[in-house]
Amino acid sequence: MLSRLRSVAAADPSVAEYARLLIAPLEREDEERGNNLAATLRAYYDCGARVDKTADALFLHRNSVRYRLDRIRLLVGLDIDQPHVIAALTIALACRECVAKEQTNAG
Repeated sequence: MLSRLRSVAAADPSVAEYARLLIAPLEREDEERGNNLAATLRAYYDCGARVDKTADALFLHRNSVRYRLDRIRLLVGLDIDQPHVIAALTIALACRECVAKEQTNAG
């Protein structure tokens, strides 16, 4: 399903732009402070939204993961555990990965 969403985003620049705007605060924070918030959010969702599993996957302490998740919530201004927000952010992260792959392949 995500591969289809990636292809939609590639075909419709407005979808990719919306996705970019949704996670732009995370990317800015990652660039400025190197917090890896986008990767943390991706891992959190990949681990079933479980802090303990995310901490294990990222080799971090659970409190570090909780801190990052609180920072993500603050930056995006959304409850990242709500199903519709999970869907939107998952799509945004997938679009971000698609764009990154395209840039890698083009360069």
